[in-house]
Amino acid sequence: MASAKQAAPTILIIEDNQDLVEMYRLKLSLEGFRVETALDGEQGLLRAVESKPDLILLDILMPNMNGFEVLKALKNNSQITAKIIVLSNLGQYENIREAKALGATEYLVKANTTPTMVVAKIKELLGIVDVAKPANGKTAEKDSDEIIAEKLQRYKKLLDEGVITQQEFDEIKKKLLFS
Repeated sequence: MASAKQAAPTILIIEDNQDLVEMYRLKLSLEGFRVETALDGEQGLLRAVESKPDLILLDILMPNMNGFEVLKALKNNSQITAKIIVLSNLGQYENIREAKALGATEYLVKANTTPTMVVAKIKELLGIVDVAKPANGKTAEKDSDEIIAEKLQRYKKLLDEGVITQQEFDEIKKKLLFS
């Protein structure tokens, strides 16, 4: 009897920069995560309580409630067990120390961190191993056509969910099929 497929981990992005939110939402969706977003600390705290994400990506400088205030509130809520990555341009030692004291699992400085590095850190903290790159370092044996078909299915799902446009899907499809 086949076991039910495990639900995708949920990532909550609490960030006031709409462009960054959209970039990370797309990047994380493509990696197979469920993504929730909030554009300020107050809204983010409410979403965290509602959705109980597996991991929170949190900015510090935001309107209504800053990241430190969100961390304090999350620390005082025993129902929230999410790992928290602070992703901020504040890179001073005092800020990092305060965030970690308030419960941040990790602290990354935006200017020194690429989206790929953020995804790698999320996977590391959640204990996720890429299927194509097992822990033993050997690559999985899959036919390249099968890999392309799987990628196209994921992009089609993103198109259906409105995460990407038809034009973006067509460009991705073209690159996958003719590269």
